[in-house]
Amino acid sequence: MDRQRPSNQRQRWTRLLVALTTGAVLAGCGGDVKPVSVDAVADVALDATTANKDGGLANNWAQGYTIDLEFHGGPADGKKLHLNRDLFGVNTAFSFGSTHYTHGEVGFAMTDTLQVDVEGVQSQVEIILNFGLVVGSSVNPVHTDKAGVYPFTCRPPMVRIFFKNFWFRSTCTGLTGKFDISDYANVEGGTMAGSFTGRIQAHFVDPSFPDDCDATHNAKTCNKPDWYADVTGVFGFTLPPKDGK
Repeated sequence: MDRQRPSNQRQRWTRLLVALTTGAVLAGCGGDVKPVSVDAVADVALDATTANKDGGLANNWAQGYTIDLEFHGGPADGKKLHLNRDLFGVNTAFSFGSTHYTHGEVGFAMTDTLQVDVEGVQSQVEIILNFGLVVGSSVNPVHTDKAGVYPFTCRPPMVRIFFKNFWFRSTCTGLTGKFDISDYANVEGGTMAGSFTGRIQAHFVDPSFPDDCDATHNAKTCNKPDWYADVTGVFGFTLPPKDGK
């Protein structure tokens, strides 16, 4: 599949806008958040999320993502978000390198923080796609090492979403979902692209229980199984220069 940079008009809109299926629309990543008309955003949303033949989201991102979220339980109950983000030029969204490792490992993650207006209420949304180690070592094994299907587990690749003052993540025990990585790379200029779908659960961050792969820790931090979100998304990232050069 060809992944080309969006047209100039689409770049201008998709870097600024988040389309919310609740009907209220705003967007931004840094700077002032500016309201825009529903029609203007809807045109961008329809262009960026044309359904593919399998009924999912079309993926032509070279540097961005599209995510649909539907929340159940807790303060976010009933809310639906549709996020289109062109990250071309937003270098701070990516963490790629070996800054925190000492044995040659390389990690990759994308973090995007937005301010959105949902039904007249300003809310912060943070999206994290963490692929973990894309180059491992004998000390720290690789997490994501090739194209293919990766079921949701306690380890990366993983989805983390912050909304309505709570984290939701794919690492809680018993969740059904998967990453399907169509394009894989672990070097600068390579393409990491694919899709993900499944259920993510409310996660209460507690430094005393940091390991989601420990059953006791997981039970402490993932103790609201009725607070969850159904998520579907596509992404395409061109890997930037490594951190720490």
